[in-house]
Amino acid sequence: MTKAEQAVLKLMHERGEATRPQLAAATGLSLVTVGKAVASLCMRGEIHAMGEVPSAGGRPVQLYRYHAGHALHALIEGKKEGNLLRCEITMMDLHGCELKRRVASFAYLDVESLDGLLDEMLRGKRLRSITLLPTVETLSPLELSAHLRHRYECTVNRPCLASLFADKTADDTATICLPQGGVPSCSIYRHGELQECGPLHFLPMPADWSSLDYSDRSLLEEMIARLLVIITCTHGPNHIVLYAEGLTARLTERIRYNAATKLRDMLPPLDFSTLTQEALHAAVRNYCTDYRHD
Repeated sequence: MTKAEQAVLKLMHERGEATRPQLAAATGLSLVTVGKAVASLCMRGEIHAMGEVPSAGGRPVQLYRYHAGHALHALIEGKKEGNLLRCEITMMDLHGCELKRRVASFAYLDVESLDGLLDEMLRGKRLRSITLLPTVETLSPLELSAHLRHRYECTVNRPCLASLFADKTADDTATICLPQGGVPSCSIYRHGELQECGPLHFLPMPADWSSLDYSDRSLLEEMIARLLVIITCTHGPNHIVLYAEGLTARLTERIRYNAATKLRDMLPPLDFSTLTQEALHAAVRNYCTDYRHD
């Protein structure tokens, strides 16, 4: 998909319907470029013509409407439950509205089992993208992503948790996500691109993140403060937003003071946000319908 098609499709997704002059004015593209993008999107069924409507210039113009049901997004989540892997697949339309959900448990999730679940849910529809949440524990990430991309001929995204919450409007902002019982992740939006900071569970820490006792406030404070110091010294962000569970106002102030002391008052502006299931679901929906991933 060209950048012009992405821009037009994103605007159609937001507005629902528009004419070519309206698309050209909103995107800053020429009418010729918009016309080519619209023709290509119409051929693929992403948008469709609704008939002519009056225009300010007097001549009627063609109105186009976004087709949210043309293709689907698939969200795949996995979670260990004893010796089994609980796999949950959610199908959404292109507006992020949930259409159907399927849950199944496996001793081991292979590609054939996953294909069977997806095919049953698609029922002849095509996939626009597949998002694999970091909790999916199955085949090697590269092998699974390559298989899905080849079989369904669509984009396959495997974002870290921090990428789901990253603010793509604030340059040089680091987003850190710290799920209880899991390892932290970090993404930085820089120069118009989202950059994942790689695995953080290998960093030297006084305890293991996955088994960290959150009731031990002193240890939790020290762990997070050290993480903030490492991110600041390694990546030099202008702003940090940390998503975590169970952080009180008193604890966040202690973490802020601890990290600032270690950095000799060079800690960038730091904000804390609560990590909830509602916030995660909203972040996932926004990520899946963001056309910058295509």
